[in-house]
Amino acid sequence: MKRVLLILLAPLLMATQCEDDFVDSGFETTYLIQNDTNDDLFLLENGRFTTIVARTLVPIASDLNPDTEPIRPSQTVALTHIKLYRSQGGDFILVYQQDPINDKSWDFEEPESNRFEYTLTITDTVIDGG
Repeated sequence: MKRVLLILLAPLLMATQCEDDFVDSGFETTYLIQNDTNDDLFLLENGRFTTIVARTLVPIASDLNPDTEPIRPSQTVALTHIKLYRSQGGDFILVYQQDPINDKSWDFEEPESNRFEYTLTITDTVIDGG
């Protein structure tokens, strides 16, 4: 009787043994800002500023999806809005914002199979409203 019970429970034990390996599994969507201006920009997140150095590409958030589909910027919980500032005379001046997030402003790529990226490119023209 013990042997039958053990044989019946073995698959259950083996299935739950590996469960922790898949907690963070999924298909990652990364959100990036490409600062194509000549000035450093500052991203305001949760009351703190993150510097986005001029002419650099910076990841600002990521999200996991159990499906093999990307998560659009407007649908992620990782971003609710974008506010970018410049520093002028010791003050931070708002120069760009998306509130709500506009998917049309983001460029989509799949650099590797089932790894997705959305990039928001900020130029002087974008900041100046052109």
